[in-house]
Amino acid sequence: MLRYSLPALVVALSAQSASAQAPVRDSSAQKIEPLSVRGSRAPSVTGGATAVVVRPDSLPIPLQPAPALADILRQTAFVTIRQNSRGEMEIGVRGSDSRQASVMLDGLPLSVGWDSRMDPSITPTTGMDQVTVVRGLSSLLYGANTLGGVIRMDLNTPLRAGVTNAPSLRIGTGFDQFSSRVLSATAAAPITLGNGTFRIRGGITNRHRDGFALPGGSPGDGLTGGAADPGDVGNDKLRTNTDLDQTDGFGALRYDHRSGAYVGLTGTAYTAERGVAPEQHITAPRFWRYPSQSRSLGIISAGTGVQKTPLGFGSVNASAGVTTQDLEIETYANRTYASVSSTEKGRERTNIARLEATHSLPFSAQLKLAGTMSTVAYDETLNAHLAASTATRFEQKLNSYGAELEVPVASRLLVTGGVVRDEASTPETGGRTSLGTLQKTGWRLGSTLMVDEGVRFHASVSERARFPALRELYSGALNRFDPNPNLRPENLLGFEGGVTLDGGKFAEQGFMMQVVGFRHVLDDAVIRITLPNRLFRRINRDEIRSAGAEVLTSWAPVALKGATITADATIQKIRVYDQTITTDNERRPEHNPEQRGSLAVTSPTLAGFRASVMGRYTGTQYCQHPDLGRQVELASQTVADAAVSRTFGVRSSGLLQRLTALVAMDNLGNKTVYDQCGLPQPGRTIRFGLTLN
Repeated sequence: MLRYSLPALVVALSAQSASAQAPVRDSSAQKIEPLSVRGSRAPSVTGGATAVVVRPDSLPIPLQPAPALADILRQTAFVTIRQNSRGEMEIGVRGSDSRQASVMLDGLPLSVGWDSRMDPSITPTTGMDQVTVVRGLSSLLYGANTLGGVIRMDLNTPLRAGVTNAPSLRIGTGFDQFSSRVLSATAAAPITLGNGTFRIRGGITNRHRDGFALPGGSPGDGLTGGAADPGDVGNDKLRTNTDLDQTDGFGALRYDHRSGAYVGLTGTAYTAERGVAPEQHITAPRFWRYPSQSRSLGIISAGTGVQKTPLGFGSVNASAGVTTQDLEIETYANRTYASVSSTEKGRERTNIARLEATHSLPFSAQLKLAGTMSTVAYDETLNAHLAASTATRFEQKLNSYGAELEVPVASRLLVTGGVVRDEASTPETGGRTSLGTLQKTGWRLGSTLMVDEGVRFHASVSERARFPALRELYSGALNRFDPNPNLRPENLLGFEGGVTLDGGKFAEQGFMMQVVGFRHVLDDAVIRITLPNRLFRRINRDEIRSAGAEVLTSWAPVALKGATITADATIQKIRVYDQTITTDNERRPEHNPEQRGSLAVTSPTLAGFRASVMGRYTGTQYCQHPDLGRQVELASQTVADAAVSRTFGVRSSGLLQRLTALVAMDNLGNKTVYDQCGLPQPGRTIRFGLTLN
């Protein structure tokens, strides 16, 4: 069993790759110890790039307690996070659209919904154990519309390896120079019950922010044609309308039997009020606020663990969840936010059920089956402030049924293949044209070759479709869009291959490196066009081709215990081709930089202190400027962050033994760094934090 001491970031070794070394597959072979940091679990990615596993409490630059998911992903290799004009954060992996990446909580997809994506800026992580990023189509069994990667969050899971099964309490607080503040508390209590353990967990977090810091410099150095943000009303050092008040909480019950069987119940909820920063580069930006936004989620899950059957060994896991979301949007006439011009209310309910089964086969092969069924119902009320307004009902059903087979061809070679059938229908469309029932078949082939203990080669090819979301098909977005109910599914053909160096002599030196090359071809891409009446409309028109390479490396020098150096880089070429014309039909994609990278250095602990610094580079990117009627370029940009922390001993046993103090500075150079045209990231922010656990 190999372990690295990487407090910032982990590249977890594929469990299937380990099994390729030992072709005899039985119950003990399924319980593979993870390659981990502080007990992080190793996900399965046969034939694909190894997953990146991130502990929220072990990031290169420590964050405030229970940060938003977006803040964690900003420091995660190969993930692009950007704010859009609706005030949401979008997730991109390998240049994918934000609706092509699936976000999952305890195995259930949360990105199924009215808009088919999650907003990580208000997705809380209170009590989250770890976040796992799997890029590309690593498996067909995650559910429909999973093309560009999977973001997995773990909340109600078994205790990590090496973690003491004892009561725990964690209290944290943080603030910055603009009086933003957070207060969070989580607790857990295990109870020995029969032949297993019953665990109770819960937590609550409150966040308040008057606004984000205005960055220095002029917006886009004049490239986007905008003017500087004059600042928020009452504080010209804050970006306009970027305040937030949010409270979230969770409760989790789980019983684990020593046989591996388990049953769990999870509940989470949040409520928030927030502003939306207006775009700086156009003459008529959105002036929006969310006066109310809330979500609640309940999940029940159960599993058998690996059990002996008449045909070998197998396991079954089942889960079901219900999500309800309510939001209100207010549109204002101007930057004063004094007069409401229109409103929108949305009420969403999503029911999801998922069943997974795994069983051994002759010749040490393994069969995996999964089915995911979901129903989204959404009530949209436009001009909700008027007495005559009524709700319009929309509904979409998404089902996915897949099977994958893994076969050890030789002692060091594992081959996998699978097929999936995805279905989508829109039973209720608010009086507009229904899609009927659409069906698409996807497939995947992959292999992993263990050259020796520390060298693995892996490659895969796959094809799968994504069905348009209800909002893409039917929403007018407060009269900004002309709906198009005739959108067709997108179709992605992807290739990837790479090598991973870890284990053996590399592990002895605390070194790891992975290099992956990829190529994607997306047909019938859904893109946004501007109509003569200046409304936007989504259509299927383009083909998007992307090819590139990803590099991830880390080094934890043995002689400098606790010190780490991690670096990642993505270099890709992305081109969009208009399939309706034959000449001069190539252009750059919007909001997809072709180079991205980061470097993080963490010092060893000296006199109880630990320091870290991180630099993040984003290459040139482009956006379609609605006022100029053409694409404009945003120059490459680099931002640096730094932090110093110290841990103090409070007591030798029991609860609340350690106190950790933090001072961090985000955006050291106070640079204007853009997520997309007209929407800069926060300026220089000094954060202070205290955590007692």
